[in-house]
Amino acid sequence: MADGALSDVVVLELATGAAGPYAGKLLADLGAQVVKIEPLRGDRMRLEPPLHGGESALFNYLNESKLGASLSSADPRIEQLARHADIVIHSLRGPEADALEAQVAAVRPSAVVVSLTPYGRSGGERSTWRGRPITEWATSGFQYIAGDPERAPLALPGFQAEYHAGLHAGVAALAGLWHARDTGEGQRIEISHQEACLSDHAWVTTMWTHMGQVQRRVGAIYAKCLDGHIYMFNLAPYPNLFVLMERFDLLADEELLQPMNWMARFPEVFAALSEWAATRTRQEIYHAAQELRIAVSPVNTMADVAENAQLAARDWFGTVDVGGKQFRAPGFPYRLSETPCEQRTSAPKLGEHTDALLAPDFVWANSTVAAPANATPSSTHEPRGALSGLRLIEVTANWAGPIGGRHFADLGADVIKIELQTKPATRALIYVGDDVTWPGHYHRSGYFNKLNRNKRAIALDLSNPAGRDVFLKLVALADCVLENNAARVMGQLGLGYEQLSEVNPGLVMCSMSGFGSTGPERNYSAYGSNIETTSGLASLLGYGPGDRFGTGSFYADPVTGNHGAVALLAALHARRRSGRGQWIDMALLEAVSPFFAQQFLEFTVKGKVAEPEGDQFGEHWFQAVVPTAGKDCWLAVSCRDADEMDNLRVAVGAASEDRSEIRRALEAWCAGLDHNAAAGVLQSEGVAAAPVMANWEIVTDNHLNRRGFFVRVEHPIAGTFHQPGFAWRFEKTPARIRMAAPLFGEHNLEVFRDLVGLSRDEIDALFQARATGDDPLYAAGPQL
Repeated sequence: MADGALSDVVVLELATGAAGPYAGKLLADLGAQVVKIEPLRGDRMRLEPPLHGGESALFNYLNESKLGASLSSADPRIEQLARHADIVIHSLRGPEADALEAQVAAVRPSAVVVSLTPYGRSGGERSTWRGRPITEWATSGFQYIAGDPERAPLALPGFQAEYHAGLHAGVAALAGLWHARDTGEGQRIEISHQEACLSDHAWVTTMWTHMGQVQRRVGAIYAKCLDGHIYMFNLAPYPNLFVLMERFDLLADEELLQPMNWMARFPEVFAALSEWAATRTRQEIYHAAQELRIAVSPVNTMADVAENAQLAARDWFGTVDVGGKQFRAPGFPYRLSETPCEQRTSAPKLGEHTDALLAPDFVWANSTVAAPANATPSSTHEPRGALSGLRLIEVTANWAGPIGGRHFADLGADVIKIELQTKPATRALIYVGDDVTWPGHYHRSGYFNKLNRNKRAIALDLSNPAGRDVFLKLVALADCVLENNAARVMGQLGLGYEQLSEVNPGLVMCSMSGFGSTGPERNYSAYGSNIETTSGLASLLGYGPGDRFGTGSFYADPVTGNHGAVALLAALHARRRSGRGQWIDMALLEAVSPFFAQQFLEFTVKGKVAEPEGDQFGEHWFQAVVPTAGKDCWLAVSCRDADEMDNLRVAVGAASEDRSEIRRALEAWCAGLDHNAAAGVLQSEGVAAAPVMANWEIVTDNHLNRRGFFVRVEHPIAGTFHQPGFAWRFEKTPARIRMAAPLFGEHNLEVFRDLVGLSRDEIDALFQARATGDDPLYAAGPQL
């Protein structure tokens, strides 16, 4: 097996829960030598179900390919291990965190130290709050928009906020490592679980800042069929749908097929689809629709995912060793062609490698890495981004690709976005004032402007020979290409990795599609909302068994984009050693599925098909989402043990320890309270609680604004707005918004002349050949 991309990297992981361990897992899978240092009593995740033979399948899944030590955080021997660390990931808080970070800085100044906490380590009292999966999800921006508008908001089960934070920690750690290997300068990086989640939205806060709209729950969006439910992506018209359903009356309705009318009249389309689907099976509908390139998908359970033909054809499934037996587990979120991910060892037993790691003859993975140049203190000049000097070419649309590219741009890389005149890349959603009649409306999309800040933009038709030639010249000057088109597109253009690597052997290319580049469904259409159903997510979200709800978002998109950033950074790191680039093949389905590893393992380990549990998912003594004063205002509460439940009982004046009585008392107590105030009181009494935050509350939140999470951005046409900033806070190389999102074709001349080196005549010829242009070609109205 080839060396992993990170085979010369040493990571110390002093983190419990899921966030730090997921970051460590990503690095371990990519070949890093990860040392998990657990408390003397072990990580609490060792008790997390499903269990087999006394072991946790989820813990073992998160901690494969790691070495294990058991030491107190105050043990002086941690310093001995820290001397070898390139990256340190921890979940400590308060003085304990400060002491560890000072210790690492003293003995290993080049180390990148990543801190993970629920709400950050500054900003006020919330920095000390207890976090639980449901209370952290309440403040994530995701919970408020999921579920029935007449009922409580729904939380996704499992450790979702922690997975988002751990994934961002993977991005931050590798970006910090890139800078450290260049300069010798290490640094601290802080990540808040809440801010990580808020960085993974496209329009939640933007709907409020640009349109004054509170994004609310829309209810169930799936059509019933003979054996379950199906979903159809509804933001674009599908004439072929009416052919498939033999509804030629609707096909003849030209007004219905206009994009704006399609959305307004979609209930009519949905009713027709539901009537037609009622007599057919999920698979029958899925394959028939996809043959006509209609983005329809089945609502799968975890049992369906385990038998998924596309995943099986791509040999995606992995395994996990639990209690002396091997079970099927989710595979890796990406495929690196030259340095593939690998499961090297089973998860360690508690303290299994402590003595070996402390022995003087232990062999560290980075022992042969050349010492970097002397550090140049960032404080002596304007801080540069951690990825300054890198160039990424982005051929993307929608959400997954742009958010991956935005991370590079925010961290200082030169990102050049390529758009097509006939279909500007998603300049079609969230308009200021919800008005598409203004001239140049395509410059005013909050969706586009949020996802594409800090990027340069050019217009280039890659199907045009002249445009293709310019693209190849750009590729020769780039480190990376990121594209998220249908799997067939780049190959049909003659611009697949094989062709691009001929002009740049060191190129790292990442391709994102719904189902990946191979397999029987490689050409099927899918957006993030389709992947919610195919991955099993939609079968987990509801108020009880049989319910099927969507997230109100396109959940797979940001998760895939963030994983893509990790894979690109790892491949760039591998290039330092070999000089060779490589291709990264990604499927949205494969990238989001690890976030639901626990529910998948419940099926493979226990044979249990997970169903929605409302607010009762997870391990707890008491848990609830209850209404508070105000319209559609809610509080999430979770007690992990008997002491916390007793604290709650006393705080709300419950007469007994009966859970139903405690819930009634909690609801009565909350009825006259603002949910923020209620959460603060309960937290002060030792109970994990949090408000379920709507978008307007997030934007105006004192804690987030004290921490400077929202950043003022001035756009030359759209105006000045506050955008969510960054999921990470780099001590030495902070992310910055250097410029607003580009106007259409804004950097055509700059890139063609100054970077590619074209003459004025050659640039004029590009325009004459319609390979480029300064304005979109459509006359009016947004297009997706």
